[in-house]
Amino acid sequence: MDIVNFFEKVEGIWFSQRTTHFSPDQPSQTGQTLLQITRVNLSESRVVDLCQQASANPDEAVVALLIQQESQQSTYRTSAPVAQGPTLLIGFKSEDEASGKFLSQTGQEAIVPGHYQLKDEVLTFTIRTDEFQSDERIWYMNPNLRMRTSLVKRADGFQMSSFCSELRRSSK
Repeated sequence: MDIVNFFEKVEGIWFSQRTTHFSPDQPSQTGQTLLQITRVNLSESRVVDLCQQASANPDEAVVALLIQQESQQSTYRTSAPVAQGPTLLIGFKSEDEASGKFLSQTGQEAIVPGHYQLKDEVLTFTIRTDEFQSDERIWYMNPNLRMRTSLVKRADGFQMSSFCSELRRSSK
């Protein structure tokens, strides 16, 4: 399987059940998210604009996804909706078709560059900056059930890890 095939599998509406652990001294959280993931035409202006802003060649993009989410998170005593703007994710060509670079931007936040690797049908996204590092892994148990883990570490010592099980509600 190559990266384009993997990304084709993610399209649809997903229900995500999440558990998040923080370190140090913060309570764990649980949450639910409804994710709507759609492919975006590579020639759309928002894809080309994001590539140009990041000094990336839009002709080297192989896939673009728009990820919209509605989240609800809970701690031991509270439950609250969490607002987050849509995320545009763009994957680029690579020599081996199993790894390469990506860009993502959520709402009007800064553009985040990273690296992806697809190995043994597990996709790993890696982001490294001076302020933080993030690793996220996604794999499928079957076409309508996927698992996702993430680990975020900040320079100030803060750490967060999460596990999500995600069920596809519809394919588009």
